[in-house]
Amino acid sequence: MRHASIAGILSLAAVAAAPSANAPSSLNYEVTAVKHKLFLEAHGGERTLEKGDHATSGDALRTGWRATAELTVPARAAFFHLGSSSRFRLAHGRPGVLLEIERGRLRAVFGPEKPGDGTAQERLVTTPSAVLSVRGTQYGVEVAKNGETSLVVFEGVVEVTESNGIGGPVLVRAGETCRVRSGKPPSAPQHHQMSPQAWDRGSSLQSPGQGSSMQPPGGAARQPGATTGQGSSRSSSGSGGSKGHGY
Repeated sequence: MRHASIAGILSLAAVAAAPSANAPSSLNYEVTAVKHKLFLEAHGGERTLEKGDHATSGDALRTGWRATAELTVPARAAFFHLGSSSRFRLAHGRPGVLLEIERGRLRAVFGPEKPGDGTAQERLVTTPSAVLSVRGTQYGVEVAKNGETSLVVFEGVVEVTESNGIGGPVLVRAGETCRVRSGKPPSAPQHHQMSPQAWDRGSSLQSPGQGSSMQPPGGAARQPGATTGQGSSRSSSGSGGSKGHGY
């Protein structure tokens, strides 16, 4: 049932995202699920958000201990599963950025782009150390206390760039993982066996027995346009929120 509901939300994005000359510049984020506590940080204190509530560009959100939440952005065919003890800022002003992870983890699902419906724009997620660019895909990302970013791709392709552009962009495909530290180029992609469900449960890439083993791919980091025999999806549009996201 959850699988179908997310796919439906993303497939309806074309209707919700129809461009208009009078369309507001801010984006609408709908809270579609909350387990335990989701907080909106506002002037004068915090308030809790529940299923059916909305947030807008510039808002800062955080999840409580052992809490999870889900957000959808229909205008960009995007879905975010927010992990526990995490803090995020929504569309913080940089063009194309939907969400900035300040700490914690999330899983992102993006529906396919459809030129003319408003979704065919850059859909970026940023961290203190990295910029993640997608074209219809599903991935998990975690930010450590020191700002190091860990990326795990489940479907499609993610272009990873260090926040200041050091080392240039690296393509990370389905079944691969990559790490980025501020001031250093992204690491060469490695294999992983993490499932979306294990990621949502908080499994670590360093934890054996959790379907998360990593193996060096035996090659250098790939630059955009490079070819490879690895990875299970290369489509520029991807399958996004239509399958394999564990709901």
